[in-house]
Amino acid sequence: MQHNFLKPYYSLYQRLGCSGELYVNDVLVYSFFGDQTLEGGSTGAVPINNVILESGKYKVVGRMFPRFSKETITEEDYMTLDFHVAEAEGPLGTIKKTRYKFHPRIEQPWDGLSENINYPVFEISTEIEVELPFVLDGWQNSVDLSKMKEEKLFEEVFAFYNQLYLVMESHNAGKYLELSKEKMKLQEQAFYFSEERKGSFLKGAMQLFGQNLEMAPMKKEDLRIQIMGHGKLVRLVRLDGTEALKFKSPDPENQGDVEFEVKLHKRNPQQGFTII
Repeated sequence: MQHNFLKPYYSLYQRLGCSGELYVNDVLVYSFFGDQTLEGGSTGAVPINNVILESGKYKVVGRMFPRFSKETITEEDYMTLDFHVAEAEGPLGTIKKTRYKFHPRIEQPWDGLSENINYPVFEISTEIEVELPFVLDGWQNSVDLSKMKEEKLFEEVFAFYNQLYLVMESHNAGKYLELSKEKMKLQEQAFYFSEERKGSFLKGAMQLFGQNLEMAPMKKEDLRIQIMGHGKLVRLVRLDGTEALKFKSPDPENQGDVEFEVKLHKRNPQQGFTII
């Protein structure tokens, strides 16, 4: 469906009653794993301008997984995805006022998954078409990492993550932001950040690092590698599905760990990894 927005702002609205992850353009945009999935669920908007990069058609995939400590998905578990576009140009509140559904909802079978089948994973998918006023320089032309030997790739990626771990452990917000500048620039372009919004984002990062939270230990044997973005992106994730890099919660009773989702790419074979 076409729109006449000057600055279209695309998002998914997810409802998850299980563990799960969402992909757009073969890039992870949201995940819900760990002991937080034991009961209840997750609901909220997931902006996607930063992964679609330019106008065109893109595949959206939702994968349902069993809740923490469970082996299969039950007939009570669910996943629904709605697709919204809104106008980002205008005063505060414009996005909320102009948002509309541009694509039909997708979900697990309406009457629930069959109780007679033990699903270790269940996938729903669709194709969306988007119109954007830009073409962002993301990872489209980066090195195809799927052609590297996985053992060598893992070692290189782990070395970079370990560098990030040490930066975070020392609560060096300035260094972390410097290492993340490519990703930040992409997000600023994708979401039409004003100077005020940029300043607010940086202030929030400084405040988070200023809490001097303890890092969750990161061990090789607890991690697995994940290649995405049609072979152009890579990340490490814990075996339980949670992020490799995270601060321990300051209030475990009421708040989960503070997780950092980090994707890497290589612009060319001679260049090292950068965060994107």
